[in-house]
Amino acid sequence: MGNHEQNEKLKEERMANESNNQMPFDQDENQNTVIAGVTNTEWDQLTKRNRQFLFDIDKHLSTENIDASVKSMAFSEMAQTLIEGQRTGHTARQIYGTPTETADAIRQTHSTKSEELEKSPDWQIAIDGGLMLGSIFTIITGFTVMMGKSGTAQQGFLMGGLTLIINYLVAGYAMMETAKVLPNPDAPKGEKGYAKYFLVSTATMVLWIGLVMFSQYFLPRIINPILPALVYLIIGGISLLLRFYLKNKWKIEGGLF
Repeated sequence: MGNHEQNEKLKEERMANESNNQMPFDQDENQNTVIAGVTNTEWDQLTKRNRQFLFDIDKHLSTENIDASVKSMAFSEMAQTLIEGQRTGHTARQIYGTPTETADAIRQTHSTKSEELEKSPDWQIAIDGGLMLGSIFTIITGFTVMMGKSGTAQQGFLMGGLTLIINYLVAGYAMMETAKVLPNPDAPKGEKGYAKYFLVSTATMVLWIGLVMFSQYFLPRIINPILPALVYLIIGGISLLLRFYLKNKWKIEGGLF
């Protein structure tokens, strides 16, 4: 019985070892290889030269701080293209150039995507645009009060204290919405976005000016008083300086200014 049990145990261990040895061949064919984005199936279809081509590119990029998703997408696309090229007799160099040139192209893609990802939040763009436009019109109002007369018509043209607040708020909203639809000159014809940009920017500007004018003429002076010229100039100057300070502090990107 002892020998029989020992033989059975050895048999079970041998079968377990054989099973373990077969496991690597049962991997998912879609699992990535050592090159990110390239599946085992795609890797097996590549020639040795094309595999070395991808290795060389990966080596060029190994010291770069490039987002993994950018590299994975690039290598996945290249592997599929190289496989197609093998069927028609095209080499990697004929399709992409040298590994160095290809790595540079991937770096450029990463740089472009990084810029897109670095666009500031909407609220920061709104503050930036509101302070910029609001301060300009506030300063203009200050000089107008300084040089103008105090007639009824003149006062109706000027921004009162409450209109001043509306001016900053609506200007910020207008700049935020316009910044969302900035045209892309590098996009294909018909997709650059100039028409949408024109419509949105026109609509937001009309809204901004319309609300400011409405408040100027219809809000009672008791709640919307005309301020001294110096007050307008001080508010405009401080808000303009604040705009440049916040833009530098928050590194605001993606606005109109």
